[in-house]
Amino acid sequence: MNMIKKIARYIITASLFLIVILPQSLMANNLSSQWIVDQYSKSRLFVGGYDRDSKTLHLGWQVSLKDGWKTYWRSPGEAGLPPRWAWDKAENIRNITVKWPLPKLMRLFDMDTYVYYHEVILPIDITVEDENTAVSLSLGLDYMICSEICVPQHAKYNLTVSAPKDIKISLFQQAQLDRYRDLVPLAMDAKDTKLTLGAENTLLIRLPDSLAKIKNIIVEGPEAMLFGQASPTNSGLFSVSYNGSETLTGKTLTLTIVPKEGQARELKATVQAR
Repeated sequence: MNMIKKIARYIITASLFLIVILPQSLMANNLSSQWIVDQYSKSRLFVGGYDRDSKTLHLGWQVSLKDGWKTYWRSPGEAGLPPRWAWDKAENIRNITVKWPLPKLMRLFDMDTYVYYHEVILPIDITVEDENTAVSLSLGLDYMICSEICVPQHAKYNLTVSAPKDIKISLFQQAQLDRYRDLVPLAMDAKDTKLTLGAENTLLIRLPDSLAKIKNIIVEGPEAMLFGQASPTNSGLFSVSYNGSETLTGKTLTLTIVPKEGQARELKATVQAR
């Protein structure tokens, strides 16, 4: 009986030791900023991978929202505000690129807007100067979350990563980030895409024959302009209405092409004269 009691005390002591030590160890290895938590959401900045060939550190900005809440894509459309990024400190960093997983289209009161529900992780690619040196950054981020009401959010994230070539990536965080990296539209050449102006305030889009069964085309251009939904025409083109006084001829637009099946594509094309 005494032996059983000794074993039981040992198990309890060992368990308490792990409870105290393990969370600190995990925090040290997670390569994550602190979570910023409020009554509607929580968010953080974390490391999810490193590519030694390109010296690219793969980060993710993660925001988790309560049920019924949403946040906005880079071009929200007729409602909402996009995230605004301020990199206050960037040490041992050559370039920062934010990538955008495909959003959901929300229609409300005859308005179209592009959102993320429940949770999203925006992939961030950071090219480092020297992989043998620590990377430090500080990000100030303003973004909007909405349900029945809209709440502007401001968060500050600080992250210092030891020499990228030596870091041990959390497999869980890598899987989290990879899931959303796979939802980023693939870059596509625009050589077989043609943009022209049609009737008043109408953009006509001709896509390559290789793209079939299109569900939607999201058009982005000058900030002062809003583009409607793409509609197929009898001549094999897509027609998109827009509002705004600025002329589109000669402007470069970004097209996100959403197929009915498979991964979305993204390209940049210039509007040609008629």
